[in-house]
Amino acid sequence: MNSQSILTKLTAAAVAVVLLNSCNKEADPLTNNDVLRKDESSAQVIDYSTVSNDMVLEDRVNGVDYTITSNLVLNANLTIKPGVTIMFENGAGIQVNEEGSITAIGAVSNKILFTSKSGKRGDWKGITVLSTNAKNVFSYCKIEHGGGNGTANLTIGATDNTASAEISFSEITASKFAGVVIAKGSKVFGFAGNNIHTNTTFPLSLNLADAFAIESSNRFATNGKEFIELTGTETQMTTAPITISKCDEPYLVSGKSAIGNELKIAAGTKIFMNNNAEFVIDGKNGNGTFNAVGQPNQPITIAAIYNGTGVWNAIKFNSSDSNNNRIEYCNISGGGLSNGGFDGMISVVNPSGGASNIVVRNSTIMNSAASGIYIQSANSEYNSDIFTSNQYINCAKGNVHIE
Repeated sequence: MNSQSILTKLTAAAVAVVLLNSCNKEADPLTNNDVLRKDESSAQVIDYSTVSNDMVLEDRVNGVDYTITSNLVLNANLTIKPGVTIMFENGAGIQVNEEGSITAIGAVSNKILFTSKSGKRGDWKGITVLSTNAKNVFSYCKIEHGGGNGTANLTIGATDNTASAEISFSEITASKFAGVVIAKGSKVFGFAGNNIHTNTTFPLSLNLADAFAIESSNRFATNGKEFIELTGTETQMTTAPITISKCDEPYLVSGKSAIGNELKIAAGTKIFMNNNAEFVIDGKNGNGTFNAVGQPNQPITIAAIYNGTGVWNAIKFNSSDSNNNRIEYCNISGGGLSNGGFDGMISVVNPSGGASNIVVRNSTIMNSAASGIYIQSANSEYNSDIFTSNQYINCAKGNVHIE
């Protein structure tokens, strides 16, 4: 008998067991008390590597319902019912391929639990979704002790595989690395009511191009790096408008981000810039604009990840001739690292005869290793009170340099 036939029989057997237990479940509803959720004495072992037929996992016992022993690849639809506890052995995990989906919808008082057998961080790989199926939902789940794949408890997409999922009202905790990682081009929907805490690195990491509104109902606490990480891609320009919304959790921008459409930062937002980070607002090769308008009582902060000067590069306007280029009621500090000869923490340049337009007003520009603002005067328009309407502190090469 070949391996595929064996696998099919195993899958069919698993479904049969699930259906049998489903009948028993109706006669004897379970509550899955947390104190018993490590009891694996009655767990059903899932020891095969691929699911090729649709499967439903029912709440079987008041303890661990299923133990997964290796990396389980889903090429079909997996539905997990409220109250189910799945325990993963060392090195195990779940991968949802393009043909598959995972629907894990628990209940307020009966969450679905994904946990490790050892109780240690990183002991299992976590869950990786590589599918755009609308059935990919994690709601009222608890995912803990993953990250053994080097990324997160829950990973949506990969470098060469975009994916999507809903993540709502779930607790994601104790990962060896991040809580949730969203690969570039992948999407998350319904992101509300989540509690992402006590992960070793970031609670949430995604590409700047995929930034979405973080609702206030989400909570982030006691993570090793208490930021929402926004990674940049210098070689691939953003093409859609981006809004970075105000959130209780600050953001950390890593890498150089080429902005080819509008980047809008909401009032009161706090953004920290990692080493060598940079925004390039490209109006030469795209339609990049930068709009950071705070309020007197809700300024926008764009600052270095740690105290100092020249930690990050610059906000660089590259022939961006837009009336939406505005920096108002902002506190900008710690940048001015070498910027290819354009020495300003805010730089306005016009290569090959381009043109730029910028307004900087009612802002504090401080701790720049270069000028506070550098402007190539040819073909550049700027507000006449740019020298006097802002506060400049400790800018190594002067407050405003007009070339």
